Amino acid sequence: MTGTRSARTAPEKTWTHRGDGMAILLDFEKVREDQREVEYTFGYPEMDRRLVIEKASQRGTSLDGNEDHNYWAIVNKVTRLFRSEASWPERGVYAA
Repeated sequence: MTGTRSARTAPEKTWTHRGDGMAILLDFEKVREDQREVEYTFGYPEMDRRLVIEKASQRGTSLDGNEDHNYWAIVNKVTRLFRSEASWPERGVYAA
């Protein structure tokens, strides 16, 4: 599965020579929403991963089974935005 390409030109991750992470950028975009759940595509530079969030519990599921740091960053960002805005965000960026 291929995703849409981000317009961003900065790197997803930058590492020091010691191996310390310096920056992470991830884009996300809502691709589907119904009464029970909302689905997002995410990643950088390709948004080639997907996750589904159950609305009632606000629990996420990674559609590729990989619940890594990038997955949790997007689930937490999306659910925080939902709680603050009372609507599921259409798109956004996680930067750390």
